[in-house]
Amino acid sequence: MSRNTYNEHYIQKINHTIRKSLLTYNRVTAIRVDLRFPSSDILHLSDSNAITRFFESLKAKINADLKRKNKIWKRNHSCPLFYVWVREFGEIKNKKHYHVLLLLNKDVYWNLGDFIKTKGTLYALVQQAWCSAIGVNHPDERYLVHIPDNAVTWLDNNNANNESTIFELNQRCRYLAKEHTKYYGDGERSFGCSR
Repeated sequence: MSRNTYNEHYIQKINHTIRKSLLTYNRVTAIRVDLRFPSSDILHLSDSNAITRFFESLKAKINADLKRKNKIWKRNHSCPLFYVWVREFGEIKNKKHYHVLLLLNKDVYWNLGDFIKTKGTLYALVQQAWCSAIGVNHPDERYLVHIPDNAVTWLDNNNANNESTIFELNQRCRYLAKEHTKYYGDGERSFGCSR
């Protein structure tokens, strides 16, 4: 399969999910993360529910964090999680991993926070959720969550350049839709998004 082939259905679903988040919030923080498995892990090669457990755990952690924040801020913010995920296999070692786009209310989370802290930041919540989903120890295995360069994009319905920013984010997310690192036909889904 060509390295320059993209799944058009995935591209449309990514754009739809981004735009759906902007119907819920005026300001959105879009964050790219990569979720990896431990090097010696063969157990998860056939575990198709790890990504589902991750999102369920992350939603619960965000809800708990939001309750605390709303109490402190004396606000009533909401933060339903919008997301896109793809399952891929590395080109060199053929290791299964996930690329994820998280879309959150910017009034609650405007960035990932301090990367050194093991609690109290969005990054820590993501790390805790992934470690919990695959049954490994946090904080020891927290670096199984990788943050790529330029991982955060801010979208704002009130910004005149918002369509341009959405276009740029969609272009960056084409990486998630590339065909040559996907496996089809093994009984596991290769793509999913929030509904």
